[in-house]
Amino acid sequence: MWFPVTRFALSDYTTRVVEDDNLTFSGYTNSRVPFAITVKLSDANRWVNGELIQNCFPYLNTEDREILMTGNDNAAWERMFGTGEDDE
Repeated sequence: MWFPVTRFALSDYTTRVVEDDNLTFSGYTNSRVPFAITVKLSDANRWVNGELIQNCFPYLNTEDREILMTGNDNAAWERMFGTGEDDE
């Protein structure tokens, strides 16, 4: 059975502000680091309607896209899985 997953950017943990043709997501990552990520409103609509995030926001880096999807920044990933380099 498939259960829909709420994207972090669309949850109650973020603030969303529309200004002109831009949408800014802001709040705190799961590592409690403040963030503000601005995207084009039309691109955000495509993402909300199911298009892949990397296709909708190619101008964002991978960490910003991950924050929008899960709330995890690089520090959270390192805490969960290590750096991948000589983890002992």
